[in-house]
Amino acid sequence: MFANLAQAEAFLASRRHLGIKPGLHRVQQLLQASGNPERRMKSIHIAGTNGKGSTSAYLAKAITYNGYKAGSFISPTPGGFLESIQVDGQWISEKEFIAECNALLSTIEDMDQQDNHPSEFEIHVCIAFSYLAMHADISVIEAGMGGRGDATNVLRQPLLSIITNVGLDHQRFLGDTIEKIAEEKAGIIKAGAPVVSAVTQVEARAVIENQANRAGVTITWIDAKDADRLHIDPQMKGAHQRVNAALATEACRLLQEKGISLGSGKVNEAISQVQLPGRFERVENAPAIILDGAHNAEGMAAFIETVKENHSNNRIVILFSAFQDKPFAQMIQQLQEITPNIALTTFDHPRAANLETLSEAFPAVEVVADWQEWVKQIYGDYQTDTIYFVTGSLHFIYQVRNYIVQIRKMW
Repeated sequence: MFANLAQAEAFLASRRHLGIKPGLHRVQQLLQASGNPERRMKSIHIAGTNGKGSTSAYLAKAITYNGYKAGSFISPTPGGFLESIQVDGQWISEKEFIAECNALLSTIEDMDQQDNHPSEFEIHVCIAFSYLAMHADISVIEAGMGGRGDATNVLRQPLLSIITNVGLDHQRFLGDTIEKIAEEKAGIIKAGAPVVSAVTQVEARAVIENQANRAGVTITWIDAKDADRLHIDPQMKGAHQRVNAALATEACRLLQEKGISLGSGKVNEAISQVQLPGRFERVENAPAIILDGAHNAEGMAAFIETVKENHSNNRIVILFSAFQDKPFAQMIQQLQEITPNIALTTFDHPRAANLETLSEAFPAVEVVADWQEWVKQIYGDYQTDTIYFVTGSLHFIYQVRNYIVQIRKMW
């Protein structure tokens, strides 16, 4: 049994070597031991290559603003396991998280003995669903990766399914074409759950439409014109955020059709207040530092457009790092569209691209062995006309963000 949070987190972290494991049978076994909380949840399931976190945040805030208890399951987050499970923006407490872990421990040990080891993420999902089923009226659930084989796809009857977009990401697991990846994302579509999507590619839309037709549900397509027409003004910057906000707004309209009372005025007010960490987030004014989790090529394209839209008159300096399995060479090329002032680095994560790999890909680009020293130097010697961007993996962004919170106290 776990006596404290550190023990529970260490246990979960020790299972990371098990990697990403396809199939739902392990998480179903865990959930069965918990009394199948997924069957008691009113849920909205969100999949997509980018935009899941922002869309789910907009939607959860709108639900809360209308008097319902809104649950959220999100990852990754700066606050780790506790922040990933929320009700009305409040994290699960340490005591409750430990209790949920302890309730599952004997089942996990039995499964381990049967060589049927549940992964860290599968256990994480079960903890979240058990807690949210007890404490939330409606829960917004983000798929971890893909959709069809994702552990969150044990949800049998969600109220809605949202597919934000489709891009070439996680190709090792999801497939090497837009059609294959779209098929995985479309795997979350269920009978009785209307679909809202901002997918743009014709071939991806066709795949999603086929799945929706088989399930007998309607699809509402959202694009940039819808975002402009709805006069949505999210606090988070970028055209992609306006699309994410439009997705959440349309989801609220569909929830109203299902008898859930959501006032449009309150929905818009809620969306206008949302700011997530690491989404074009200005964390410092002097020096001017902005963090953005552009963790794949599509996210990088959105980041670059947002920089152009908001900081075309500034000198741009960028620190970048990414996971080894991301198209980081392409992403660095994209960054060179807006500035020659780029530094590459690595960070503390088993999937992080190492310095040697980065320098081999771009030998002419500066490599920084210690990103903390890079941040310190900015504080000690910065230019007022310069915006310092840190971008790449969300895990990297969150490490930098936490460090900046600490370093502020030193200056």
